[in-house]
Formats: sequence, structure tokens, C-alpha cells
Amino acid sequence: MRQLIVFIALVLMLGWNSAANAQVNVINGTQKRVALVIGVGAYENVQPLLNPRNDATAMAAALTRLGFDVLEVIDPTFDALRSAELDFVDRLLDADVAVFYYAGHSIQLENANFLIPIDASLSTTVEFKKQTFELARLANRMDRLSKTKILVLDACRDNPFLEQLQVAAENEGVNLQTGRGLASIGSIVDDADLNVAEFNTYGTIVSYAAAPGRVALDGTGGDNSPYTQALLERIEEPGLEVGKLFRQVAADVIGTTNGAQKPEYLVKLSDDFYFKNPEPHRCDHLAADPLNNVNVPGVEFDLIDTKAAIPACRAALDASPNHARFSHNLARALDASGQYEASIPHYKIAADQGYIHAINNLGVMYLNGQGVEQDFVVGTALLNQARARGNLQSRVNLQGTDFSVLFKKAEFKQVQQRLAEYGVYNGKIDGDFGQKSQAALSAYSAQNGLVDNGLTLEVLDRLQLLEVIPNYSLN
Repeated sequence: MRQLIVFIALVLMLGWNSAANAQVNVINGTQKRVALVIGVGAYENVQPLLNPRNDATAMAAALTRLGFDVLEVIDPTFDALRSAELDFVDRLLDADVAVFYYAGHSIQLENANFLIPIDASLSTTVEFKKQTFELARLANRMDRLSKTKILVLDACRDNPFLEQLQVAAENEGVNLQTGRGLASIGSIVDDADLNVAEFNTYGTIVSYAAAPGRVALDGTGGDNSPYTQALLERIEEPGLEVGKLFRQVAADVIGTTNGAQKPEYLVKLSDDFYFKNPEPHRCDHLAADPLNNVNVPGVEFDLIDTKAAIPACRAALDASPNHARFSHNLARALDASGQYEASIPHYKIAADQGYIHAINNLGVMYLNGQGVEQDFVVGTALLNQARARGNLQSRVNLQGTDFSVLFKKAEFKQVQQRLAEYGVYNGKIDGDFGQKSQAALSAYSAQNGLVDNGLTLEVLDRLQLLEVIPNYSLN
């Protein structure tokens, strides 16, 4: 992680990991991991499902082995489901990782997803919300109370309740928008929850056993559904990053069902997450960022032993080419040794794979012109990308530096002109950025929900004035 600082002497220095951001590492040993696992198969008013009990029991056991405090609920009534929700919410507070797993029937109504307990009848539309459990409510609570949120829904089975509810609606003269399978992922996860979650290594994962609007299989001839079976076979593999985990599970399900079932998933995390952490390499011990998921303390940027770290990380990459974390570690070590140009390809490899710290660091390299041609537009775009994935340091870099220390009258005139165009400044366009101009800038920041800290990258980006920042050199 690199931090951008502007000194009054008009010299920008890229530096070190802020001590304030050297938080407790997110590792298995110190994480608070909680899970709610629900399996519903013994339906009282429709044909029972064979596998949800087995699916939930096996998933609960796997998550327990992976260090989760698991609340397992099998064949709940509506009241039992609500009680389990309250119990789970109590456990969510300050959770580093929260998992919700559901196997059973669900129904899509008005583009929202509802889970169905064993005692539901759905014989009238009035009974619907009194007998079903809205998934979005629980997802929102998970989002507010925990850091990494993982929702796994093996709940797209062919649903006898659907036709029953449609008949009831027709008899009552009620127009209901129902659908097969589950509604889209966006129906349970708001974009606002995904884009700027001001955490360092956290985010959201949603996985459907089948694509929205499609039906999953309950499984024939086995103890588990095809989706849960594939997930169980992968979830305890050490060092399998969660994005790759769900990609492989999807591929496994497509293969075993001959393309009849195609899982869908969304992974929006600010860093690697592993259900079971990888064994750290010597490269990690010597050059990993202090915020990491591989059970090592990490190393502050200015404390990297570059003579030891560079060969160790090259060796790690020889064994695992294009590995995102090793590429980032090597880039950090090269960067710390002053080999900026050599660090860039490795930062890019990690950034292209979504490695959050590499995206931030690469952005700062562009801003400072270290190893690449100085480019404030590209650098800021990378910081925005890192921030959108939840990286706190990128937010600091976007909001913490007032670039006005570099400006002269020509640049200030362009700022005044733009503020006038937005209706917050009515003074002279003369480059004299005095109290009236500063008040206009503060008003603009307030109107747009921006931090009032002068002409920061965030403000200049919103004003579309990044290109007026004068080039500077760290030499």
C-alpha cells in the first residue's frame, strides 16, 4: 500500500504504509467468522425435496471445520426461520466474515426473492408475506453489521408453490409478477453496497446455484444437489481464492449437468479471501502488505528488506507465474528499492487480476510518474477503481492531498471558471484564489458530498480538471 503526500515545499513524496492503517490482519486465526445454514426439504403442503437437509448438514460441517460459528437450521417453520434470523443478527456484530447458505424452495415475486419454510401454504396472496422470508432484509442486515458478506443460494429448484400462488392471484383478481428461479443478484444487493464500502479487505459475494430466472436441480442418485456437491468438493482446498472457487464450482456444475444448470455469482471484494488460507511463502513474510489474508504480519513499505525480498518473490513467481499476490509483493520490493520501471509490469499483472493494493499502488505510480509517464487522469481512475472495491488507502489518496500548493494563476483561473459554470462562484476570473474563491470551492464540495479539503484529486476529478495539475518530479 502506498500513500500520497504533498508537502508545502511543492514536492510530492510517495511513501509508506500509514501506521494508522496497519490494522489487525484479516486471517483465519483472528477473524470472527459466523454462518447461518438453512436446509428446507420436508414441506408440509407440497412434495418434499430430497437433498436440502443433506446439503445444509454437510455445508454446516464444512464451515465449522473452517472456523465458522455455525447456526444450523433444518426444516424450519416460519416462526423458527424468524427466530434464527434474530439469533444470526446478534452474531453478526463486528463479524469479519458472515456466510448465509440456503437450500430449499424460494419464490420470485415483484423481482424480489422469498425463502419458503416448511409450513407455508401460499393458498392466498394475503398469506404470502406472512408465510415467506424476504432475503433482501437479511442481506441488508449482513451488509450493515459484518465486513465480508457471502450469500450462497441453492434455492432455484422447480417450484410447485409458484403455480399455486399464480392460481390464487388469478382467483383474487390480483396482478402478481412472479418468475421461475431467483430474481437477479441486484435484487438482494444494492449497487451502493458494492461500490464504496470503506473497508480495507472486505466486500460482498453472492452465488446462485442457477442463473436468475432459471431452475436448479435437486439432484438424483446422490446425497447432495449438483451445486452443493461441487461447492463441498472445493471449499476446503487450501489457498483457493474465493473468486476462483466460485468459477471452478460453476464449471463443475455445468460439466456434471451437461450444461443444464449454469450457476451465477458476483464477487466484489477489496482483497483476496480464502475459506482456508494458503500456506504463506517466504515472499509473503518479506514483502506482503500489512493488510493480507495469508497469516503473516506483513511489512511496512519503507521496512522491506529488498535484497532478500526481490529474489524470494522472483522464486515464488517462478513456481506460480502471474500469481496476483506474489506479483504485487515483487512489485512492492522493486518499488521500495527504487526500481520503479521494473515494478510496473508486476503491479499491472496483480491489478489486472483485481488485487486491490496493486490497483492503488499503480495509481500512485502514475500520479508520481515513477516508472511510467506521469498521468493524473489514469492515476486517479485507478485510485477510484481501488476505492470502489473498498480500499481505504485509495480514499485517503483521493481526499487527503490539496494540489493547490502546485497551482499558479493560470491553473486557479481554470478552477474559477469551472466553479462559475457550476453556479457557485460569481467573482472575477483572475486567478486570485482568495476567500471568495475558497468559499465557492467549499460550497461546491458540500453540494457534491465531497470532503472539503481544497483541490484534492477527488474534487479536481469531479470538476474535470485533473489535466490542469502541473507536472512535478520527485527528483
